[in-house]
Amino acid sequence: MLKEDLKRITINHLRSTKRISARAANCCVDFGLENLFQIVRYFENNGSFFKSKMRNAGRKTYEELDELCVKAMSSIMVEKPQVFIKKTIEHIRELTEEERDILLSLANLVLDIESVISEKRQLFYSHCSNSFTFAVDFYLKNGHFPMCWMLEQYIVNDKSREIYILINSFKIFHQDFKENKSVYGAKLLEEIAKKCNLTRERVRQIRYKTFHRTFEITEEVYEKDINLLKYKKLLQNKDDWAYVLELSEKTYINQESIEIQEYLRKEQCNLSTEFAVQIIAYLLRDTFSLFGGFEISNRNRFWKSVFLIKKTFASIFDFEKFMKEFTNHVTDNEIEYDLNVDEILSNSSCWIFAIDLNKFDSIVSIIKDILLYEFYLYSNPNGLITIPATKERNLSDVVYGILRQNGNPMHIEEIFLEFKKIFPEHKYFEAAQLRPYLYKNEAISHRNRSSTYTLKEWKYIKSGTIRDAIVEFLSKNDLPQTVDDITEYVLQHFPDTNVASVRTSMFNDTRNRFSFFGDNLFGLVRKEYPSEYEEIEQQKGQKKPIEQRLYDLEKFLSENDHFPFSTSDNENEISLYRWWRVLNKKMNKLTEQQMISVVRIKNQYVDYETDKTVYEWFFHFNDLKLFVLENRRLPSASGSEKFLRGWLCRAKDDFLNDRLSERQRIKYAELFKEIEYVER
Repeated sequence: MLKEDLKRITINHLRSTKRISARAANCCVDFGLENLFQIVRYFENNGSFFKSKMRNAGRKTYEELDELCVKAMSSIMVEKPQVFIKKTIEHIRELTEEERDILLSLANLVLDIESVISEKRQLFYSHCSNSFTFAVDFYLKNGHFPMCWMLEQYIVNDKSREIYILINSFKIFHQDFKENKSVYGAKLLEEIAKKCNLTRERVRQIRYKTFHRTFEITEEVYEKDINLLKYKKLLQNKDDWAYVLELSEKTYINQESIEIQEYLRKEQCNLSTEFAVQIIAYLLRDTFSLFGGFEISNRNRFWKSVFLIKKTFASIFDFEKFMKEFTNHVTDNEIEYDLNVDEILSNSSCWIFAIDLNKFDSIVSIIKDILLYEFYLYSNPNGLITIPATKERNLSDVVYGILRQNGNPMHIEEIFLEFKKIFPEHKYFEAAQLRPYLYKNEAISHRNRSSTYTLKEWKYIKSGTIRDAIVEFLSKNDLPQTVDDITEYVLQHFPDTNVASVRTSMFNDTRNRFSFFGDNLFGLVRKEYPSEYEEIEQQKGQKKPIEQRLYDLEKFLSENDHFPFSTSDNENEISLYRWWRVLNKKMNKLTEQQMISVVRIKNQYVDYETDKTVYEWFFHFNDLKLFVLENRRLPSASGSEKFLRGWLCRAKDDFLNDRLSERQRIKYAELFKEIEYVER
């Protein structure tokens, strides 16, 4: 049948022979289509009747007309070469025997090619529109169809909800194509849920099912999902993908492989390289293992790129374990050093059984490329890889090391001098900035308040404060002791103190460890004394000296990383807040030494929060960022992660409505980049 013959097949004939339904026939007549020729011509020009907006037509009608056109066009294409050959054979007697053989071979070749093209046209045409001519030209030029391009046509012309969710939650297309087609891109599941009028959980379920039943490496076939089954059939035809299967000769493949980029360029395909590797992983699933790839589960993700590694290597070396261990090591690395990959792998625990010397060099080569694409670490001329310092050394451990090497207690100024020898370019410019790290290290203690520090492991050196010495003395005695006796003991360790200082220390103890009796006797609250010793209350109205208060404030700052707040469950914190507020209003009444101490504290702790709301915002921000980095996903909306998820939603709303400070906006923007990467 020639194309012109389609004009003789009227709508009434199609309806009477039941090639189309009565509804489809009425829709065509109403749309101005009177015969099969006009129907096919409209299909050729528009690619599908789904774009026609026919009155009273629904999805079934559109599918019915599309299928009618595909069948009609395939029969036309098959008949053309037959007519050509029939006319040519009439003159075959005029040719020599050799010419007849050549002509018949050519005719058979034309029939074979036309048959293949006809088969593919019938299978793909409704998805590839009238641009199927590109696929035909590509086939004639290269000897195979542009399968990546055809897969792309399937996806972009698929109007199902499942594929919409898939292409909007994974990086299916490369960046330039996404910019031109704003409907595509890795969006947050909440955004997709709103667009589809579904819950986030339902979108997650559809996303998982669709990916699992189309592109995940599995042999399962779901006959009921006709819309998804066509993708499986496309991928399972190994003859069409033979040119891609040639990659099976390689040791490993990643998204930067030149072959993959060349396939996509040559086929004028807009699929992302990451997705292309995912497809190739399915095609080569018998011989290659996939690392990285599209993440749809809740397990931790360590891969930035996508790798395919031959199973002969993946079966003897645990690349997943190596990646986790190396990621943790690089994250916590405090000093720069050169890494010898051969040496590391020679002693690695990632070999599943034992080191395979025959495959050792290949494993080394794979690991070097993983380090290149995952961590951007290059080999230097000596074949070594320089690992940069990514984490500042723990300053608390540094000052501990300084003390331990010295072997004796040191004043903070002495410690600072040694510190600057180790870190001459460090941002700290005065000794007092080390004080928080001295307080935080549990192995370090101090001698009273003279800014002299010691190690608790040095038992022969008295550490702690005057109060600690008082507690030690009173613990050894079963009866209350006079302030003179207590002072005599304290002077053995703190020769610069006196009776008045000892008495003040006991009266002003914030931990309320001391009890007071008549006749100038003192004891411990936790001890029981004979009944003849009558405890008396401390004199009311007795205030702590400013120096004591400043010490308490700095101790609070070192332990809590923020200034005291006005609202708190801790009464001491509220009291300290009120005192600090009043003190700042009466700076002119302070002595010169007191003024110096106040200014020092303000400068040293200038970055510490003074507002509880802001402090809590950054506290929860850090918790969320740590969660995202560790789990490579967002927290769920239920269970123990519910609070963090709720906080993120509120922070996003505040960001969009300009309710955050500039500092908070910058931090949220940094976090959003991590979230965007995870959601891809």
